Amino acid sequence: MKQIDTFEDFLLKKKQEDGKNKINWEERKINWLKSISELYTNIRGWLKTFEEKGFIQIKDDKEITLNEEYIGQYQTRRLDIYLGNDIISLTPKGTLIIGSYGRIDMRGSKGETLIIQPEWGNWKFAKRTPKLETWNVNPESFKEIIQDLV
Repeated sequence: MKQIDTFEDFLLKKKQEDGKNKINWEERKINWLKSISELYTNIRGWLKTFEEKGFIQIKDDKEITLNEEYIGQYQTRRLDIYLGNDIISLTPKGTLIIGSYGRIDMRGSKGETLIIQPEWGNWKFAKRTPKLETWNVNPESFKEIIQDLV
């Protein structure tokens, strides 16, 4: 009889933990979309001078549809940076990413770089090597990556 009581205690504990650890998927989606928008705003700020001089053009009017487990289907935007005949595209991939709150793929004619968000509001470039390498997304690193990708 002791074993049944212990198992029941175990199940009760698991049920209580489940209630505490419930993820609010709608809130997660809202935070994800907000963080994408904030990153795009930062990028526009970093590149504003070059856009005003006519060296580049930035557009974020391309809507894309993402579909993620637990969250469902939703809309977001892709950001395109036009540099002459080259285009750098930043395409959100989702918020349900292992070890991250989201991922955006940054692609140019010479390759791609990942942008991940290990914590809300903290974007990092990530490089796939045997060991994951990350570094901060900031005005200088962003301009360097653009140069690497075109």
